[in-house]
Amino acid sequence: MEANQNAGSGVPLLSVRGIYKSFGLNAVLKGIDLDVMPGEVLALIGGNGAGKSTLMKIIMGIYSHDSGRLAMNGEAVALNRPSDALARGIYMVPQEPLLFPNMNVEENITIGFDRGKAELHKELVSTMDEVGWHLDLDRKAGSLSIAEQQLVEILRGLLRNAEILILDEPTSALTFDEVKSLFQCVNDLRSKGIGIIYITHRLTEVFEISTSVAIMRDGVITLSGQVGEFTKEALVKGLLPPNR
Repeated sequence: MEANQNAGSGVPLLSVRGIYKSFGLNAVLKGIDLDVMPGEVLALIGGNGAGKSTLMKIIMGIYSHDSGRLAMNGEAVALNRPSDALARGIYMVPQEPLLFPNMNVEENITIGFDRGKAELHKELVSTMDEVGWHLDLDRKAGSLSIAEQQLVEILRGLLRNAEILILDEPTSALTFDEVKSLFQCVNDLRSKGIGIIYITHRLTEVFEISTSVAIMRDGVITLSGQVGEFTKEALVKGLLPPNR
């Protein structure tokens, strides 16, 4: 795993412009603009129905958008299926990691590759050394904590040369110590130039781990900017309907 070549260039890893999406008569996304830079942790917050999941599914190639465009590293891209997103270096770590409990850690991480086991093992060990993580590769996945399972999912992404990681409510099932460990992992990834979309409803976490923030409400982004520009009260106000 190498540091992103565009780090410091001012070119977004991911650029979302004018994204609209409707399901029948229900307009879910109404012109979304969003950038993710190398080494950025973008906190995406919003209530249920704000459109966060739909936007992520478009970025992951699960849904198609009605209009607008996506670009990666300054190049327009068509993410028509999940394999397109994976090939472009976008990887999503779900709230509940999807591991095979009777397989060991290494088997879970390297499943799906057509390269030799020895080569994959060497690359996996090198990747863990780079980010300072030390998982027992022979442990059965069923014996891992939720935090350890998330590390396995992240390593899956890194071994697939992920440039952008999407973390969906990653601390919802973690203990205090596990949250601290996850935040250290996120900082390690930032130093490699990886961009992270951090979906959360916990505003305290926004100020602890994020570099920037965007609030979604009713299919639009109502507020965005560098975290240091906002107070917790300002974020709460951005989440509320205009008449509140």
